[in-house]
Amino acid sequence: MFVQHDESGPQGGPSGPPRRDDPAGLTPVQREILWCLRRLAMVRPLGSARDAHVHALLQRRFGEQGLGLEHLLRCLIVGLARRALRPVRLHLPCHGAVAEDEQRLLLAIGESRRPVRVAAVLAPLAGSRGGELVPLLAGIAALLPAD
Repeated sequence: MFVQHDESGPQGGPSGPPRRDDPAGLTPVQREILWCLRRLAMVRPLGSARDAHVHALLQRRFGEQGLGLEHLLRCLIVGLARRALRPVRLHLPCHGAVAEDEQRLLLAIGESRRPVRVAAVLAPLAGSRGGELVPLLAGIAALLPAD
C-alpha cells in the first residue's frame, strides 16, 4: 500500500481546493498542488488515469503548462510509490491540515535546485533513493509561478 489516508483532525470544506486564508501557512499554489497530489494518489492503479477535477484545476490555473504539470505530478506519485520505504501519509483532498509527509513533498519541490537537500528531505520516505526524484521535482518547480 503506497498511500495511507489520514482522516484524523478537522475537515476542510467541500471537496475542492481549500480556502485562500490557509492556517497551515501554505501559498495558494502550494495548497493547489497538495490538493492535486492528494486526489491523484487516490486513482487506482496509481498513475493509470487522469482525474478530471485535477485536470480542470491545473488547466484553469496554469493554462497550457497545466498539462505538463499534471503529467509530472502523476509521475511523482508513481515514482514515490516505487521508492517508498513505508506507506506515505496523505490526507484526503478536503482535509484542512497538512501531514508531515505532505510537508516533505512540498519542501522537496521547493528545494529541487539543491539535489543533496532533496535527498535529505525525502530520506524518511524513500531512503537513499529519494534523490532519484530530483528531475521530476525540478520539472514541477519550473512550471510553478513564484508566489
